[in-house]
Amino acid sequence: MMHSPEPYLTARGVEAAIKEAAKKAAQADPSIDTSKRIQLEYFNRFLSRVFSEGEDSEWVLKGGAGVLARIPSTRSTRDIDLYRQGFSLDQALEDLRRLASADLGDHFRFEYTSHEASIAADAQPYTDGYRVSFNIFIGVAGRGSVQIDLVVGAGMTDEVETARPASTLDLPRLTSNRYRLYPVVDQVADKVCATMADYDGRPSSREKDLVDIVVFAVTQDIDGTALSLAIDTELHRRKMEPFERFVVPSAWGTGYVKQSRPVPHCVDYPTVELAAELASRLIDPTLSSEAQGKFWSGDLLEWR
Repeated sequence: MMHSPEPYLTARGVEAAIKEAAKKAAQADPSIDTSKRIQLEYFNRFLSRVFSEGEDSEWVLKGGAGVLARIPSTRSTRDIDLYRQGFSLDQALEDLRRLASADLGDHFRFEYTSHEASIAADAQPYTDGYRVSFNIFIGVAGRGSVQIDLVVGAGMTDEVETARPASTLDLPRLTSNRYRLYPVVDQVADKVCATMADYDGRPSSREKDLVDIVVFAVTQDIDGTALSLAIDTELHRRKMEPFERFVVPSAWGTGYVKQSRPVPHCVDYPTVELAAELASRLIDPTLSSEAQGKFWSGDLLEWR
């Protein structure tokens, strides 16, 4: 845990500091604009509460916010995906509400408003989930809301990584806590299987999953044995038949282009064909024994 040396005396002071830090960060890296960076800091204020119990925490950050926490300048996200180990869904909701009410001395307040059962859709169909809403306040001023996709059924095959979020702003006077991140291999496996799955005769429509696979491929070093296990496990959970090659749905293209365009890591992969070729290079060897004992190099873009 990083403690602030001198808290801001007023909510107005906190808000001004966040805006100024967001402007500076956007000037240094225009791929995420000022307003989006402000929203991400609101997310960080919430997540610093969720992860305020440090090593005792059983919470894990998944989804797009988890990708952003590892890799700055990737695609934006509108909500936060959280996984709680060892709890029923209602117990997890109660714990989330408890943590969200923590006072970090930052003049933020997160007020629970509602929750509803979530439908897994193209994500992990075997998970139980709630869609939870909290209103955001800085002092007495409302600043929108944050939506949490809360699940308890997702498993992990690799170790949780604890890290300071890469997308956080330079705000040393605000208390920020390290996040517990869903393993890279499990995130890739989720996206691979979601892409390949059949949904009552329909293919996946989540072209953003290909964006994320490209981002992981060009930024991460990945253990082939671990990724093979993660994909095998995810196939079993989804009750899917094994496949020999990774193939994206034939209708994909426009959505990928739109969502990848603002992402610097996708600059060399502007079309769905180029992206799918890179994804196949990463994934196909893990579907056989070829990647066993090897590591994928995010710099060289090959198995070694």
